[in-house]
Amino acid sequence: MIVGCHATLALALSLRPPVLPKDEDYRACPRGQAWKDSGGARMQRARLRQPTAPPRDPALRDNVRRLRLIALHGGYDYQPGNAAVAAAEAAAVAAADAAATAADAAADAADASAKPARQQASRPPEPRVTPAQARAAVQHLREILQRRPMPGVDEIGVDGVEALWLAIYRDRDDRAQQLRWAESFLETQRRVPGADGHLIRDAMEKVDDLLLIEGRPQRYGTQFDLVDGKIALKPIDSMQAAEAYRSEFERMPLALEICLRERLSTLRTHVPDL
Repeated sequence: MIVGCHATLALALSLRPPVLPKDEDYRACPRGQAWKDSGGARMQRARLRQPTAPPRDPALRDNVRRLRLIALHGGYDYQPGNAAVAAAEAAAVAAADAAATAADAAADAADASAKPARQQASRPPEPRVTPAQARAAVQHLREILQRRPMPGVDEIGVDGVEALWLAIYRDRDDRAQQLRWAESFLETQRRVPGADGHLIRDAMEKVDDLLLIEGRPQRYGTQFDLVDGKIALKPIDSMQAAEAYRSEFERMPLALEICLRERLSTLRTHVPDL
């Protein structure tokens, strides 16, 4: 019963909408009102950074997007190494395909005998992704992620960069490798700006989270904790460097974010336009 109550409470907390800072919160924090008032100008600059020319490598862009979909629909988080499970899954998919093919053939034969004069184009079967295809797609994505420099918006467009980031975010087999990819992703955005600001924030959060997991201080100051009912910034390498990184990407100043979170006193805080 106790476990059930805790589970219900955790679900309720996870579904609770995040707390939003109010105008008075911004006014009470250093540079808060100025930051809030400059939101329109930041959005305009972000639009100007969007590429106007088509991607330099449209084939690579399409390939990245296609591979990510294959990996996702095939179970991106599939863990390799269990040959028996993989074989069973492949056999199940093959059996389902064979049954569907037989059913389609029987239906076509019945339809043809009933209406021989009418030619009907059979609907193509829905694409199926086997575990082997998913693993191949993941491996191909990893080869693209190893490129230096990593492809940017100039090469694969905004949607291609988004697909590439989602591939990094979901590939959790090797945390050290995921950290290197996330860092390389941010380095590419420094070199070729234009990616959506939310992706930048996500990448910063992922880098900080992985650094903390390794027992190292975070870099961008995105990770907080609740200590004795108060918001506390988790260990950070350098406040000054974090502010410089954030300024480079036009993210919210760390001092302002800390102030807003302290005023709201909850980890369930959504600070718009970070």
